[in-house]
Amino acid sequence: MKHPRNRKQGRRFSDSALAEIREDERAHISRELHDDLGQLLATLRVELTLLKQLPAGSPQAGALLDSMDALLLTAIGSLRRIAGNLRPRALDEGGLYFALESLRREFEQRFGICCLLDATPDTLVLDERYSTAVYRLVQESLTNIARHAGARSARVLLRCSGGELSLEIKDDGRGIGVGDGAKAGGLGLLGMRERVASLRGQMTVSSPATAAGDGDGGTRIEIWIPLPASSATAGEAGVG
Repeated sequence: MKHPRNRKQGRRFSDSALAEIREDERAHISRELHDDLGQLLATLRVELTLLKQLPAGSPQAGALLDSMDALLLTAIGSLRRIAGNLRPRALDEGGLYFALESLRREFEQRFGICCLLDATPDTLVLDERYSTAVYRLVQESLTNIARHAGARSARVLLRCSGGELSLEIKDDGRGIGVGDGAKAGGLGLLGMRERVASLRGQMTVSSPATAAGDGDGGTRIEIWIPLPASSATAGEAGVG
């Protein structure tokens, strides 16, 4: 049995690591606001200053107005993207299943990797905290697949049963090699583990390719998260 003191030390480490991950996320959003949206607005202000110095109706004024309109559209798109990184709009518009289906379609269109979502809408009625966490876990997994796996297809399986949510993300890529465990943080797995730990869940990463010695097995991420009574009741109400 694990000593209580060791459990406390592990919990402090987990809390510290999660806080560091959240701080990294805040820093990333801050950079996006400054480098992307901030630069667009600064450029827009410069062009507005120039516009004030030109005669109304002149060709130069017309060109500046067109440029400013394009900058505004780009700024609106940037704002929506940054806001989506904070809280996916699809979660509010249609719930977790709708958000994951939108994420799946975007993943297929952007990377050309076939992706199957195996889930039923009625069983994925979760509260805001759990919905956001599951969405981020799937999002990070698909990002890792696109960046590192060299896969042709992926599958996302979600089930709610017995007061527990199970999530499996599988791809048919090159798999994780023997020495890749030390690179887990670089692959985004550390952040996923800490997010799961914050919900008192468990996560395993396996690669049949590693044991078989080839690249046909891909990588499998399995996650189990205990659900609060309200979410568990709502999810299981849709079963049957």
